[in-house]
Amino acid sequence: MQRFAVFDIDGTIFRWQLYHELFDELYNRNLISKDEAEPIFTARNSWRDRQATFTDYELALVGVMEKSIIGVKESALIEAADAIILSKGSQIYRYTTDLLDNLRRQGYIIMAISGSQEQIVERFARLYDITIVRGKRYDIEDGVIVGGGQAVYGHKAEILQELVNEHGLDWTDSYAVGDTSSDADMMELVANPIAFNPDRALYERARKEGWKIVVERKNIAYELEANGNTFVLA
Repeated sequence: MQRFAVFDIDGTIFRWQLYHELFDELYNRNLISKDEAEPIFTARNSWRDRQATFTDYELALVGVMEKSIIGVKESALIEAADAIILSKGSQIYRYTTDLLDNLRRQGYIIMAISGSQEQIVERFARLYDITIVRGKRYDIEDGVIVGGGQAVYGHKAEILQELVNEHGLDWTDSYAVGDTSSDADMMELVANPIAFNPDRALYERARKEGWKIVVERKNIAYELEANGNTFVLA
C-alpha cells in the first residue's frame, strides 16, 4: 500500500482560483452574459475594496456560475480550461509545489481535491504530475451541461475517504494541505495536516489542533509550529 498526500488547489498550489478564472474566461467567450456577470464584478470590487468579505463575493460567484453554466457545451468548457492553463498554469506557490515534488520522490501518491470544475482541475494536475484528482462534476447529456452534478465543497473528507479506499492507499504518515476552513475536515483525517496561508477560520482550527501553519510571502515560506497558546517559527 502506498502512502499519499492530498492537496487543495485554489489558493494552495495555484495562486488564485481556477473556478474564478473559468468564470472570467467563459464571460470573455460570451458564454456568460454581461447582465449575469456584472453583479459578480461588482461583488469582486467590493471585496477588493474591503467593503465585503471574500465569502460574500464567492457565494455570489458560485450562485451565478452554477446557473449560467447550464446549457454550455462541455467542449466549450474544456477549451476555456485549456486557455487558462496555458496562460496561467505556472502561477503557483513554491512551498506547496516543492513539498509535492519531495513527497512524490519519497514514493507518495499525490492527490488533489478541489471545488473547481473537474475539467480544469484535471488539466492543472497534469502540469504537476498529480496522479488522482477530484473536482466539481456536472451532469452532462449529449455533450451539454444540464445540471449541477456532484459538489466538492463541504464533502472533501468523504471524498478523500472514498479515494483512499478506491485506490487502496495507506493512511500512515499521510499529508493534507489546504488554505481555508473548507479543507479542515479533510485535514483532520491525516497524520500531517498543514494549513497553508490559512484564512482566519482555518488558522483558529489549526491553532486549536496544533497543526503546522505555513505562510509564504514573496516565494519565502515561514513554517510555524504550536508552542502553548501561540505559534513560533519552526
